Amino acid sequence: MANPEKLTYSGFTFSVHGVLEDNEIDSIRDFIDKHERSIFDAGRLVLDFSDSPGIDSVAAAVLYGSCKKFSRAGVRVQRTGTLPVIENLFKTLAEFDSVPEPEKKRMSIREHFENIGENVYGVGKTINSLGHFFGETTYAFMNLVLHPLKVRWPMVLYYMEESGFKAIPIVAVLPWLLGVVLGYQAGYQMRVFGAETFMPALIGYSITWEIGPMLAAVLVAGRSGSAYAAEIGTMQVREEVDALRVMGFDVFSYLVTPKMIALLCVMPFLVLIANLAGLFGGMLAGLLFLDLSASTFITELGKALIPLDIIWGMLKSVVYAVIIANVGSFMGMRVRGGAAAVGKATTAAVVLSIFMVIIADALLSLLFVHIRPGLSM
Repeated sequence: MANPEKLTYSGFTFSVHGVLEDNEIDSIRDFIDKHERSIFDAGRLVLDFSDSPGIDSVAAAVLYGSCKKFSRAGVRVQRTGTLPVIENLFKTLAEFDSVPEPEKKRMSIREHFENIGENVYGVGKTINSLGHFFGETTYAFMNLVLHPLKVRWPMVLYYMEESGFKAIPIVAVLPWLLGVVLGYQAGYQMRVFGAETFMPALIGYSITWEIGPMLAAVLVAGRSGSAYAAEIGTMQVREEVDALRVMGFDVFSYLVTPKMIALLCVMPFLVLIANLAGLFGGMLAGLLFLDLSASTFITELGKALIPLDIIWGMLKSVVYAVIIANVGSFMGMRVRGGAAAVGKATTAAVVLSIFMVIIADALLSLLFVHIRPGLSM
């Protein structure tokens, strides 16, 4: 701590006695904060260095910053009794502070195209790496299928609880709300033409074919995919993954496949819950807004849907589970750096998972057109 005798304040004069050293900056700040109100009230501040032979650079920077703050607030600041060495130090700080930021150079057309090319190359490299990661995971998964005793079943059950059981509330509520809204809006339009009895069929097709499976996949990607990326990413930062490799563990069998097996088990049931919740929401909209009884809604729904409509959504969820588990784990494995890298990997895992789920859904929908009876084009 600084010697209290080095710093005195009287009237509007701040006097420095002796040499202020760098290890005294905390006491300098405390002293200035103590008299800050008085300085603002006086509207003037005089730094008196008559009794000071010098000052260290860090201490001078603290004083300079405080004086700059007072000047911006309208306080008139001046220095007296400064030796040339002190005055030169303050002038150097002022010159450094007045250096303008370099202007950003505008990118040329060539640089724009180079930037686009680098981004495209980066995307292609990521997709290639993800393909290799899928291959490694598939090999590890098939090896565990042949040797089921090697599966870490306690971890599988843990991830089933985290990704499945704890996701039921959100997976049930959102499709239910969407079913209510969709049922109300569709029924309102159909009622104009006296066709409100077709609303159950529209709700059934929309929920079971697309909305239920897709919404469940998006929610699981946001909950579980991000959690997988954050978990493995943190292990990468702590070098725990490298430690597992050094000890001879197969990191794919140890870290990735339990997550994928857990999602493969729970995703079909989450999709089923989402479908039932969405259909119930549509029925509730019919009861409240269209005067459709529950029996009428169920009858019309039974005329429209076939078992394949429900089963197909559950089968699609298996593909979604593989995508979400692998993308989340892949982004976690790519983490290099610190906590910021983990956050970026988590965000990238969610975005890429949703993107790939949508692509897979589009391809599966084209296949469904040729499989479901009555939809051949």
